[in-house]
Amino acid sequence: MNPMNPFEYSPEEIARQVADRQRMMRDSRALVYSAHSRSGMLARFLQRMADTVDPTGEARRQLR
Repeated sequence: MNPMNPFEYSPEEIARQVADRQRMMRDSRALVYSAHSRSGMLARFLQRMADTVDPTGEARRQLR
């Protein structure tokens, strides 16, 4: 959300919005990086393999 009239928002509100956008961009960047990295591909492969062995995830809950 870009404020059309910056005088409607306090400086703290604008700073919070900017911080939220930066956090969202960092999260998005991490997601894209893990989707295309070798370790991300391996993690997804292992997750799919674990899901085929234990589809409900009941046995894996005790490991965490």
